[in-house]
Amino acid sequence: MALTLAQLTIDGLLLGGIYALSALGFNMIFGVMRVVNLSHGQFVVLAALLAAWAYSTYHVSPLVTLPVAVAIAFVLGALVHRFLLRRLPADTSSQEAVSLTLTFGLSYFLAGAGLAIFGGTFRAVPYLTGAFSVGPFSIGQARLLAFVAAAVLTALLAVFLRVTPIGRAIRATSQHLEGAMTCGIDVDAVRTFSFALGSAIAAAAGCLLSLVYTLNPEEGGIFTLNAFAVVAIGGLGSYAGALVGAAILGLATSYTAYFTNAQLSEAAPYVIFVLVLLVLPAGLLGRRTA
Repeated sequence: MALTLAQLTIDGLLLGGIYALSALGFNMIFGVMRVVNLSHGQFVVLAALLAAWAYSTYHVSPLVTLPVAVAIAFVLGALVHRFLLRRLPADTSSQEAVSLTLTFGLSYFLAGAGLAIFGGTFRAVPYLTGAFSVGPFSIGQARLLAFVAAAVLTALLAVFLRVTPIGRAIRATSQHLEGAMTCGIDVDAVRTFSFALGSAIAAAAGCLLSLVYTLNPEEGGIFTLNAFAVVAIGGLGSYAGALVGAAILGLATSYTAYFTNAQLSEAAPYVIFVLVLLVLPAGLLGRRTA
């Protein structure tokens, strides 16, 4: 039993690493704009489908497709903010309600576009289907590759946010909007860039998830809920919290899939999500308010 639990832990943490990358894009958009992007999962799924199509048609690795998907998602995200989200009402309460409605509608539009482009069939990437044996443990090659790539991209994102001028502007806008404006930061440009970058991060995660999941265009809602659960467990707006929340989500999925069934494994993370918020409404590492 101990070996089984250790194997499940390895599988869960590898999956959590990919969830973390997806959630960081969701978290960035919320941190800067205070918008819960309900279309986030569609960017993930469409990128995964693009990677699967490129592999089945041209035998191109998802890692090669990844920068193309990232570029497309970045441009699309910038356009969505510039022509849709930028027009949200100034009143905060109205802005939140309208943004939810707008991104919900956008998710359905993107799902329809995915059906028109890729069809309704499930697609996967049968790439690196073997496994490494490390002592008594087995580590799937595709899952390990996806985890390593996600970890590298997560680290690069952390460096980008800390050392580049635009990264510091994003952090300043997220932490204190009025202070950022006082310092001369173009908040509107930062918001556009943040939404575009968050969409691009979602696309990167989608390309990596194509190595693990079989998907169709209508499954974006699952990944939106996953990303929301991750950041809510870890703490909305917290970079480190997203990593912790992703690890918890991956472990919960791995354990419940083994000990129960696939259907219950999809529900388990949200049970944990509810329990965490009942005890810690700000999440595990979220900023507390007095």
